[in-house]
Amino acid sequence: MTTSTRESAGAVVAERPRSLGGALLSSLDSIPWWVLVLAGIGVLILLFILSPARVQATRKVPSLSLSAGRAFTYELTVRNEGPAEAVNIAVREVLPAGARFVRAEPSPEKAEETGLLWQIKALRPGLSQTIQVTVSFAQAGSAEELLAATQPSVTWTTVSLDILRFLGLGVQVTISVTIYSFLLAVVMGLIAGLGRVTKPPAGLRSTLRPRYAVFGLLRVAVVLGGYTMLARLWQALPPVSAQSALVLALAAYFAPAVLHPYTVSTVYVEVFRGVPMLVQVLYLGFVVRPFIKGALAQALGHEVEFSEFAAAVVGLGLGYGAYIAEVFRAGIQSIHHGQMEAARSLGMSYAQAMRYVILPQAVRRVLPPLANDGVALLKDSSFVSVLSVADLTRQGRLYMSRTYRAFESWNMVAVSYLVLTFLFSGIARAIERRMSQSER
Repeated sequence: MTTSTRESAGAVVAERPRSLGGALLSSLDSIPWWVLVLAGIGVLILLFILSPARVQATRKVPSLSLSAGRAFTYELTVRNEGPAEAVNIAVREVLPAGARFVRAEPSPEKAEETGLLWQIKALRPGLSQTIQVTVSFAQAGSAEELLAATQPSVTWTTVSLDILRFLGLGVQVTISVTIYSFLLAVVMGLIAGLGRVTKPPAGLRSTLRPRYAVFGLLRVAVVLGGYTMLARLWQALPPVSAQSALVLALAAYFAPAVLHPYTVSTVYVEVFRGVPMLVQVLYLGFVVRPFIKGALAQALGHEVEFSEFAAAVVGLGLGYGAYIAEVFRAGIQSIHHGQMEAARSLGMSYAQAMRYVILPQAVRRVLPPLANDGVALLKDSSFVSVLSVADLTRQGRLYMSRTYRAFESWNMVAVSYLVLTFLFSGIARAIERRMSQSER
């Protein structure tokens, strides 16, 4: 029982106590409709998964008095009496002592002296399948009494449980790909984000100044001379040609501007944000991966392992790292520049001020968009199926191709992604609340 109060003309007046039912209805009224709809869908899905099948195997034996060695035929009926369809049904008929198997229709997958085994792919609710079994006994007697010493056994599973077992590996691989790719994306995004907030290099006009030209020519001479000596010592390197010398000279001359953190970070962000994620995964798997394996094998003299899983993780990590870089850039720039100036005035270096003052505040601000990118990465992890990585999508496609159950297969794949998405979103919200409380 709960009570409530209200103020009237400066006095506090106690209202009548509310009943438990009223309090329950009041709490239910605060639940959003979208939560109720999702809860209803979840209940329906749970009922589908837990809906049982009940398969029984019974004999129908003729009333016969048998002489020794006489063969007779009886029926073995397999029936599904449950509300769900049964699949992968294994029927075992254990033969009593003295019995000899003659034949059966349909023929068993395995016939031994001790028993018979039939495999039935599927059996819908209310349907049955009959097996005609012919046996003989070494001793005389009643057919019913001779067979009563043993009973048939049957094992089965439902479609939903069979799909879940098959998709188990895919769920593990999907979670692994998501976690490793997200960690790589966060690292790449943080590095690129820090590069994006640095001061851009001077323009092309600055490279024509005498001081820059002198040091630039010195860099060109050092790079060309060093590469020439290295090519003579290491035969795997190609010799210096006119084209390669021109490329090396330009790279060495413009190195301070080209290799500037802002330039490298901006090129990385613009390139990877401009190419579709699926194309990036395909490019890493079918272009970069064979090239790296061939180059390393030629340099080291033996094959180097670079799996499709690793290529998928690198592709997704680099692709999402470009988006996360902009998240970190926005978070760092959202911190007032006065804090950097105050930290520098206290004697901190730029790196110390960024590490101890700016980044801790920026991380709290970028956590919600980071969580959104993590959920999006989880869903985009389905792209790795094109590299034959056994993720959730590929396992669903394999199950559909084996059983031709497209409706059940893709329904379960979609539900699995939905559950994983809710799980990752809940973890992100919990971390966000924890950091908000610590900030207070």
